[in-house]
Amino acid sequence: MASNQKQTFIVELTEGKNRVIEDREHKSKAIVPIQIDSGNSVEVVQVDGGLITGLSEGKPICDSLVYTIKDTSTNLNITWILELKGTQNQKNAKHAVEQIVQSIQYMQQRVSYPQAEKYITDRDFVFAAVAGAPDKTLPVLNNSEIKTLCKTLRALSRRRKDIKDMFALFCYVRPNKKCKKAEVKGNKPPYDILCYRKNDGYIPYPSMLTQLLKRS
Repeated sequence: MASNQKQTFIVELTEGKNRVIEDREHKSKAIVPIQIDSGNSVEVVQVDGGLITGLSEGKPICDSLVYTIKDTSTNLNITWILELKGTQNQKNAKHAVEQIVQSIQYMQQRVSYPQAEKYITDRDFVFAAVAGAPDKTLPVLNNSEIKTLCKTLRALSRRRKDIKDMFALFCYVRPNKKCKKAEVKGNKPPYDILCYRKNDGYIPYPSMLTQLLKRS
């Protein structure tokens, strides 16, 4: 992949760096603020219109993903697929899950998207999330509506034997202006990640994702 291409839709972050992942192109107010853990380096990749292009209008696809390049702390290779929905609409939230599933299928098309294959190949864990906006509440989907996605995520995860509950691979990102420190909420998966774009409100990556597995 040429370096000039990388600059257009891939941002590399090293330990301690933070970034607010947004989807301004589609005017979504949803955000995913992340801060990179010690010993880690990652790529933040724009999927829609970047990693995957040339789709006909109306084809569903997710917004972004976070990809661990190197993790000297836990040696885990993780990919986190994100759909920034920012909606209170149940139908739209369900559609977001379908977008993630479809995006994975595109990334598995080696001939059409050879540069995308690495992001879901030989990963210890593959997670996914639907993100909301600070001023909106994401509806909760039932397990039957996310079952296909979670089965797919588990199948892509090389360390699937360490996954006690496949629904822990999916979560909701719920930004909240009152959030002082990012945290995981919920008694059972799929969990909520509360966060915001200031101070300790950034989501520590990837440790907060591995925390989802430990809670289940």
